[in-house]
Amino acid sequence: MSDPHCRCTCPGATVWVTGRPLADRLAAAYALAERLLAQDRRVAVLDRYDDLCADAARLGLVAEVLARNGLVVIVPCTAEGLEAVRSRHEESGTRYVEMSVTGRTSPEESVTAALGRLVTHD
Repeated sequence: MSDPHCRCTCPGATVWVTGRPLADRLAAAYALAERLLAQDRRVAVLDRYDDLCADAARLGLVAEVLARNGLVVIVPCTAEGLEAVRSRHEESGTRYVEMSVTGRTSPEESVTAALGRLVTHD
């Protein structure tokens, strides 16, 4: 039997971080994760899935399942193949936010933009 004190009441979400270069996506993803962890949110960053990143649909499935279970899942990946990811989240009613780091001056600027979009979905 699961412990009722361990159940998350926070809504989960997938935050798909796009843009170039990869270093900017990673910096924004981890800065966002730190801010969310400071708010006592459950967070996962899926950044070590090189094979999965080639298949956005598969990575989107992993993110959607985790998000459906109360985690904020941050995926610093390219924008290719996102239609399947969007569709999967929409069909399941799981929150989904896309954020591009392109044109942002710092990871913190990206984090502020992502947090603003997450708050509007809470």
